[in-house]
Amino acid sequence: MQKQQFQILLRFFKALADESRLKMVGILANQECSVEELAVLLQLREPTVSHHLGKLKELNLVIS
Repeated sequence: MQKQQFQILLRFFKALADESRLKMVGILANQECSVEELAVLLQLREPTVSHHLGKLKELNLVIS
């Protein structure tokens, strides 16, 4: 495995190692949600949800 491929894979697993991000992926796999809706469902603040979504978007795990 090339170093670049390894780094991408490492970022992928780090992103999903976070409980909140893993829950977000699960929710968004079943339905579309706004930041506000995710914040309520996950009992997180909206800026926190936005931060996590940014990490997931970087890896193309979610789209807007």
